[in-house]
Amino acid sequence: MKKRQKTIARNLRIATEGKYSPDEIDVMAQRSFVRTVANLLCSSVSAKAAGEDLTELLEVENPEVMAEALAEGNGVVLLLSHMGNWELLTRLKAFDTGIENLGGFYRPLNNPILNERVLRERQFDGSRLFSKRDSLHIVSGFLKDNGVVGILADQRVGFQGKVAGFFGRLTRSSPLPSLLARRCKSEVLALSMVTVEPGKWKARYHRVEKPYTTVSCSEALERAMKVSMEDVFWLQERWKVYFSEAVPPTKWLEKAEARGRSPHRALVWMSEEEKDMELPAGCIHGDIVNERCVGAQPWDLENIDRSKPLPVDYILTFSDDKDLTKAAKELGIPVYPVSLFSE
Repeated sequence: MKKRQKTIARNLRIATEGKYSPDEIDVMAQRSFVRTVANLLCSSVSAKAAGEDLTELLEVENPEVMAEALAEGNGVVLLLSHMGNWELLTRLKAFDTGIENLGGFYRPLNNPILNERVLRERQFDGSRLFSKRDSLHIVSGFLKDNGVVGILADQRVGFQGKVAGFFGRLTRSSPLPSLLARRCKSEVLALSMVTVEPGKWKARYHRVEKPYTTVSCSEALERAMKVSMEDVFWLQERWKVYFSEAVPPTKWLEKAEARGRSPHRALVWMSEEEKDMELPAGCIHGDIVNERCVGAQPWDLENIDRSKPLPVDYILTFSDDKDLTKAAKELGIPVYPVSLFSE
């Protein structure tokens, strides 16, 4: 799975904010890949564990933090990431007995037979799952009954997300956790899950700074994930950009004054004849570093990408280059024609 390993490495370069060399990142990516496979394999067993076999799997280090949040009486929005054996989180009541009502969001599977089976397995011990098709009024009612609703909030979202810093990089993040918290006056906590040894994990709650916004939720989730970067599922391109004619780079990042600790890195791929051409206004933003690559060849792309601590986020071209597009695809780098953003 070479392509997936490259995705992990790209994510780790951004998540560590360029603090490690490419060779060090490659080692981290390999360890992360192995840990991810181990966690996925373990989840197939832990989903069916019962009795002492179940309670031996996970220890919640600070249940008093959840008890304090539930004491407010308006429920708790629990920020989760794909970290450790996250399938155990549907059974969190077995490890934190202070939780009486546990629910969570899930993405329905396309196959209805498999979807029914997965739902049955995840809900058999009393947990309740909500899909994106369910009304938020149902979820709000669950929270107001002092329920705990888990939301896997670490994955990428499209243009409907809100701009927030995540590991120092401006990106789009889900506004759902803060929306529910404000609507229901609920408390918000983040949770980390770390592998202690094969087949055993520990979890810890992390407080979220008030007021509860998309920004504060993203910051808390980041702190939780940093507890064990190797336990995080990095196989999805978390910081992928979604540009189109209607959404140029400037609109994707919204505010002109917005800045992250790790700016976006774009290559402007140019021939000698194109070197004096200017980019349209939609491509110019203070959080984007546009590097002009004049006369570079497609086979140089990987070396160009690895020449700096942070990876290339996307490539802008003035003319079609199929070899470049192919090389970029192998590295997971999107290519956009400049004409797409011309007024």
